[in-house]
Amino acid sequence: MPMKLVRKKKPRGGLFRWLTRDEELAVKNISGLRDFTDRTQYTLNNKVLREMRQLGAWLQCDCIPGDSPAMNSANLYRDTGTLFLSGFNHEHAANCPMYRPFSGDAGATSSGTRKHAGSRRINYRNFLPPDDTEATTRKPGHPEPRGDDRTRRTRRSRIARLLLSLIEDAGLNQAGTLYPLPSRSVRDSLNAMQLVTQNQEFIRGRQLSEIVRFQPGMSARGREQLMKELERPDMHWPAGRTRIFFQIFMSTHVSRDEAEFRWPGGAVVYRPERGISINGESLEGGRPPYWVILAFRRGTDGDIICSEGYAHALFRMGCPVPVDSELERGTLAGLSVVSKWLKNKTEAPILSLEKPLFDIEVCTGGEKGYVLPDFIITARMNDGNEYKVVIETMGYTDDDYCERKAEQHKGMRQIGILQTDPPRWPQEIETPFEKHIFGVFLHLNKFFKNDSNT
Repeated sequence: MPMKLVRKKKPRGGLFRWLTRDEELAVKNISGLRDFTDRTQYTLNNKVLREMRQLGAWLQCDCIPGDSPAMNSANLYRDTGTLFLSGFNHEHAANCPMYRPFSGDAGATSSGTRKHAGSRRINYRNFLPPDDTEATTRKPGHPEPRGDDRTRRTRRSRIARLLLSLIEDAGLNQAGTLYPLPSRSVRDSLNAMQLVTQNQEFIRGRQLSEIVRFQPGMSARGREQLMKELERPDMHWPAGRTRIFFQIFMSTHVSRDEAEFRWPGGAVVYRPERGISINGESLEGGRPPYWVILAFRRGTDGDIICSEGYAHALFRMGCPVPVDSELERGTLAGLSVVSKWLKNKTEAPILSLEKPLFDIEVCTGGEKGYVLPDFIITARMNDGNEYKVVIETMGYTDDDYCERKAEQHKGMRQIGILQTDPPRWPQEIETPFEKHIFGVFLHLNKFFKNDSNT
């Protein structure tokens, strides 16, 4: 089972060099079997790992055939400074000396999925923040250390989960057809969400629509009147919870400090006291347009303030499917092109798309875990059969981020066959994503048969 060092950067997956027989034995015995008795092999193993870090290389083993080989990256323990190999993409074959269950961090299962869901739907009956108007200071407790949790995602705030739950319930994270893509007015999208709020309650007898509004142009006087209605003592309210309301809209101008809502002949800019959290962005407002949710409450001076906000990029105004990056926009656009091509083939499937917004429970090797794929495509065949295809966008320049994503791929394969953009990641091939996926959907029966054997 020969091993080789391959490039992380362009050409990704390109060969640096093959390991010598002595190097391969050293890596398998030291990093694989953990047999530290041979000092010469120990030194040679460390040399290979240091070379990997210096060159920016991955270790690839051919113990797993096909397009998803077993890969390792050379990492460093933060506390001891010790080098070690971390597996991703696909675990080694059971008969390979490098095989061992995934053990990237305490928060992951042996297959790389998350032990606990990092993103859950909101409970409309129990999401309002605690009332802290009469809170007092006390000695802090001792929080449990998080440890080195590589695949843990930043937990979303309650207003983020409120927005995404409403988007999901309104079906706005789905596209029933990929060509042509759905096209609706902004008002129609907001009306679909408003209908959800009218059919949900935040406490028995009171509609969610009382506190979740779609009128960002509301005047200061209107906000004061709304809050007074919410503060009426004769109207019941969840015990111990803050009187608060929300505004939801779409915007093309968002930063971490402010969000702007425009309408013909006017505009209003909101500057939340706690700022605006923008999903997955290091650059402020770098990928408009956005879904925006703002929270309003009464401040300590008695005025109504905009306290916090959250923004999440969407594909485009007429098709407001949430996206996590500009690369995901490109993936979705590519899938639409593929769907157009498929329409010219008589036996081709019809494609629909879902953008998962919350963790999905899967079971791998009898172990429960959670994954969050980028997209799930349902391919409906002419004979009525349906197949699920998971699409993962992997074209990011941050290698560590891609490795963390890849650690969950085994769990994602429990949902359907897994395809990446670019194709066959971490290999780098010349075939464009659209052309590759077009071939996948034309031969789904073959792909599902092959995938079931891996």
